[in-house]
Amino acid sequence: MLRWCLLLFLLPVSVLSSNTTCPYDIPYAAQMLPSICYANSTSFPSATSCCWYVFAAYIYAAIRYSNLTGAAFLPPSTASACSSSFSSYLLHQGLARPSLLSSSSCNLDGDPVRLAAGNRPCQFPYVSLIRSSTDLSPADKLCSSSPLNPDSHPSLCSQCQTAVINSTFSLLNATNSKEIVPCGMAATIAIWSPHNPSLPRFRSFALCMLQILQNIGNLGTGDIVPSPPPPSPPPPPITSSAVSGSRTTKIIAGCATAAATSFIGVVAFLVFLFRKRRRKINTSDGEFATSTEIISPVLPREGLYIFTKAELKQATNGYDDRLLLGAGGAGEVYLGKLPSGQEVAIKRIKREKKLCEFYREVEVLAKLRHRYLTTLVGYYLGERYEHALVYEYMAGGNLAGALSDGIGLTWRRRLRIAAEVAEGLVYLHNFPEGAVVHRDVKPTNVLLTEGGAVAKLSDFGVSRILPQEGSHVSTEVKGTMGYMDPESFSVGHVSETADVYSFGVVLLELVTGMKAVVLTPSGGAESIVHAARNAVTDSDLESIVDQRLGSSWDRPTVTAVFELARRCVKQYKQDRPAMAEVLVELRGLITDLEVRSVGGSFEASPSAPSTTATSGEPTWMSEESQSEMV
Repeated sequence: MLRWCLLLFLLPVSVLSSNTTCPYDIPYAAQMLPSICYANSTSFPSATSCCWYVFAAYIYAAIRYSNLTGAAFLPPSTASACSSSFSSYLLHQGLARPSLLSSSSCNLDGDPVRLAAGNRPCQFPYVSLIRSSTDLSPADKLCSSSPLNPDSHPSLCSQCQTAVINSTFSLLNATNSKEIVPCGMAATIAIWSPHNPSLPRFRSFALCMLQILQNIGNLGTGDIVPSPPPPSPPPPPITSSAVSGSRTTKIIAGCATAAATSFIGVVAFLVFLFRKRRRKINTSDGEFATSTEIISPVLPREGLYIFTKAELKQATNGYDDRLLLGAGGAGEVYLGKLPSGQEVAIKRIKREKKLCEFYREVEVLAKLRHRYLTTLVGYYLGERYEHALVYEYMAGGNLAGALSDGIGLTWRRRLRIAAEVAEGLVYLHNFPEGAVVHRDVKPTNVLLTEGGAVAKLSDFGVSRILPQEGSHVSTEVKGTMGYMDPESFSVGHVSETADVYSFGVVLLELVTGMKAVVLTPSGGAESIVHAARNAVTDSDLESIVDQRLGSSWDRPTVTAVFELARRCVKQYKQDRPAMAEVLVELRGLITDLEVRSVGGSFEASPSAPSTTATSGEPTWMSEESQSEMV
């Protein structure tokens, strides 16, 4: 998460010039920092949270100065002076720990011109130039004159979020920029500059924007940039067991509201004091109902084993640290062994805000059975919010780890992984009760069996079963930076096309070996989608194909997959293919690769054995292909 904040903020800071002073009212803006972040605090809040508060205060200082002068971004020497002065003031007054301000994510003495005027396309010197580049009137109206507290006015907060994000994208287009962060900051300064918001007013706005940031960050999807090492593989799902039990329990639900339709870049600049939360729980229609104590929904039991606390402790040897597979936003994942000898992955849900995802995952996975979807073995309902999900164990880790290692992940295997995930998505999108939209398709949610023989889609905590008539309007912001469909996100519609977009990003990663979001030479963050859209010639493609594939990568199928990926990530959803169409194309490419490999026109990697099909099945579906080692 720290790395995620670092890339989102990208706030510049510099060495103070001896003859330049900072014009910001730093003491006033610094009041935004909560006492738990003070140097003498006996509390131990997360460094990430306190870093959010530091930068929220800095942005607030910039807005107040802008109201007096019309300046948006300062000249390099002045911007440098403000960064250094701000850091010095916080340290001198004991408002932040030295270790926080010296950390990579919160260092205010780094690049001296990162936030300077003219450094990047959206960083205009004057507010008037920002306002002349795009229409900010909707955001002016919806944000500056409405109560924005997300607890008391969730719908108004949602409307403001949408307006801010639309303004950000408008600036991106107007400046031909690819960097959301500076454009989001420019939009924020220009929106608030004329209004000179009071401290409580800006806190309310920042808290509203924080809803989006927290909702996405807390999915356990962590970092959004150059190298997003997943916080932990989504608890590996597990195989089966059969018995059933029953129980009901009261819980205190704390699902954070996620009002709205927006992208996250700008939000990182607006984060602030998020101390109070109204307890809410997600209802079946996607809205949130307020309650202090509610009865847990009746969860399905058919085909699932209802575990006891003692059974889980026995399976994990008392949650032995040596069996810890990983830790994410919801809790820890342990390797367990059932009395039958079956190995399982046990995800302990220990955070109140993850309860909605726990219930949703049980409800969705209980209905689904497919060879390329991870299997839910059962679950445990404990006291309050201490629950657990038990999945089949996938010993091969996840696709993100396999791509990171790169060794042995041949093009043949990558192509099959793509087809297996695509088949799983086709099953979801054609589910008889209504299309199931996964909403978080990414490499960390593609789990592999031992040796990488079979790939399965996992983690259905944010999935949605759509009504029979089609798309659904949702106020929830769910997904992972770099994989979210911008169009669906901006209008709040949940549909299968969002999964198509995410799958397209995964295809691009399989071809290039790159992360979904990468650093630009200027220090910004750029989506792999932009790189793909700009690669129009054969030489462009050759320059971005994963070098670990070696010199013998199969040009026809690599080129075809790359073009397929580009169609999947088209800006407008109506221009994207359906997953069924994607699957047909991938199957055809695998067949073509197999035929040419057998004919000698393509020299496969020695680590990818032949997979001749039997019983009339396509080669990619054969029993032998499923047991192929990576």
